[in-house]
Amino acid sequence: MAPPNRHSATRLRVAFDVGGTFTDVVISVSTGQVLRYKVLTLPDSIGSIVAQCVQQALDETQAEGVSGIVHGTTVCSNAVLEGKGAVTGLITTRGFRDELEMRRLARPGVYDIEWKRTPPLIPRRRRMEVTERVLSTGEVDQPLDEVELKQAIERLRQSDVESVAICFLHSFTNPVHEERAAALLREQLPKVKVSVSHEVLPQAREYERASTTALNAYLMPVVQKYLDQLEGELRRFNDHLLVMQSNGGLMSGQHARQRPIHMIESGPAAGALAAAKLSRAMGLERVVAFDMGGTTAKACLIEDGQVSESADYEVGAGINAGGLVKGAGYALSVSAFEIAEVGAGGGSIAWLDEGGALRVGPQSAGAVPGPACYGRGGVQPTITDANLVLGYLNATAIAGGSVPMNFESAQAALTPLSESAGIALQELAYGIHEIGNATMARALRAVTSERGRDPRDCVMVSFGGSGGIHAANLAASIGIRKVYVPLLPGLFCALGLLLANMRRDVVRSHPTRLVETDPVEVAGLFEGMEAALGSEIVTAEVPREHWQLQRLIDLRYEGQSFEMTLPLSEGQDPDLFVAQLSERFHAEHERNYGYRREQEPVWVVNLRVRAQATTTSLDIQAMADDFHAQRRTRQASPVATRTAYFGPDHGSLPATICLRDTLDSPVDGPAVFDEFDTTVLVPPGWQASLDSFGNIVLTMMGDTE
Repeated sequence: MAPPNRHSATRLRVAFDVGGTFTDVVISVSTGQVLRYKVLTLPDSIGSIVAQCVQQALDETQAEGVSGIVHGTTVCSNAVLEGKGAVTGLITTRGFRDELEMRRLARPGVYDIEWKRTPPLIPRRRRMEVTERVLSTGEVDQPLDEVELKQAIERLRQSDVESVAICFLHSFTNPVHEERAAALLREQLPKVKVSVSHEVLPQAREYERASTTALNAYLMPVVQKYLDQLEGELRRFNDHLLVMQSNGGLMSGQHARQRPIHMIESGPAAGALAAAKLSRAMGLERVVAFDMGGTTAKACLIEDGQVSESADYEVGAGINAGGLVKGAGYALSVSAFEIAEVGAGGGSIAWLDEGGALRVGPQSAGAVPGPACYGRGGVQPTITDANLVLGYLNATAIAGGSVPMNFESAQAALTPLSESAGIALQELAYGIHEIGNATMARALRAVTSERGRDPRDCVMVSFGGSGGIHAANLAASIGIRKVYVPLLPGLFCALGLLLANMRRDVVRSHPTRLVETDPVEVAGLFEGMEAALGSEIVTAEVPREHWQLQRLIDLRYEGQSFEMTLPLSEGQDPDLFVAQLSERFHAEHERNYGYRREQEPVWVVNLRVRAQATTTSLDIQAMADDFHAQRRTRQASPVATRTAYFGPDHGSLPATICLRDTLDSPVDGPAVFDEFDTTVLVPPGWQASLDSFGNIVLTMMGDTE
């Protein structure tokens, strides 16, 4: 029961994002105040750390309670990358046992002779075949052999499986065999988690459906244990935990337990969503969102306020420039933001290869022990240590003083590498900084030039704890001349959690030529999907009338191995359905891939329904207005400088120490903004100013725009 002296009108909404180095907590107060906390990530103590922040906020605001808790996490992606998922089995149609191992026979790089395919999530000894066959029409060709099924279940019992995936051929057209297999499995192994392909992914493409179902089964026990522990710590504040999905929508903790595949890119998606909300509010046409944390750097493309989204991607192949490269990992067919990721973060470790060349990452010092300068036992040189030696970071403390910095430890970590490379310490530190930039530029190119977009037509929105230091030089390297660093940049992913809506997606395969499609039949199929979705979302803690439904359709050219998803307009004229949709597909295909083939038949592949419901009243413009109202009351601080090294072209220069709160007129670089959650570097040749949204705007000097 809340203490009697708390104001009944005041409530909190909590968001926390667990990163590789820091856990970020942002708390929105119903009075309009926003509280922020940044603490080192301790994997075994996440719940208690967040609980301490929430209790501190309750004590500070005298609020009545917590109206909601939203979470972004990398627990799923880490489990896949580290091979720490559940002991999983597979039951499949006879003849398809090795499908998870054969995959698509693709490789990410034709000339990468050292590349090795990631091992299958489920080893062959736990992949069981049973006799059954359903045709593509849904007709049962061979009945399910229940004797074989029981034998397969017994072998899985002897293997001590924790979770089982069931994937039969063409089950999305007729799930009768999968339903019987699941019922028998649950009866004989009641403690084992079960994932059934016609429920997880009811669409064509056998390998993708099997892989997605296997991933779901592999992650279910991991996520249940994780969320049980987390909710156990936070239940005293609120027992309705919401989790960010890979597509920027929220789902309930219960739904996350059943469909963990939707939260594999949970953390990065929140930052992309926040950048999209900001770019929409500002009216920015084309934006590259750049997120640099302690372990990785991410980039995504935002056009007209919408993040690029895909229904197919891969996980588990380590870090590459992107997750957009196919053939290296495990196929996953769920809706997700297209985010390119590389192994370059503040904690990325610098090293020399066999030829004596300087390399950075993808190995990271993480939170424990962390960069050497954190004084937590780290001894290996990282990007953060290099940035401290270069003078870019505050040499005393960061994160509002909660993380002391040790300059001597950073120097000591870099010294052996400097001696081995035979170069001066400061030059080595600058080399680490530049190599980190070169690695991160791969992610930026993956979402711009490699997708037919000219980076010179883009602006950058930079966030993440380490993003502000690298943003300007990184932008310049690919031709971007303007960078926006938003409010709360180091906590931007957590802020994105507070800006997200509830979301559910359903899909149904409907393979047919577009010219042969019956618009009335398609409308009927959509209505059935919406009815099924409606029965699900009534239990999702948001009233049914608050949900908005959108219809989408997947199209491709005949023979093409991938498709594009297009939204359908409301009130579409049935007589014009085929012609208008065909023209839209040709135009969008040309925009994305540079060509159109109007003579080629267009095929409908899948029908999709997307449901969204607003869960927050947090407003970016209101936050900016509040920031400007508060900054007018603050006194300008005395002018201070610190010496920073900007490479051989500029050498060491005094950099002006600035505060966002008191920036009234443009400041020429070199300059540094020391903020609670990040550091923003303004290199020589760049200028910093403040806009109406509270963004620090970095502009390359000489830009006439």
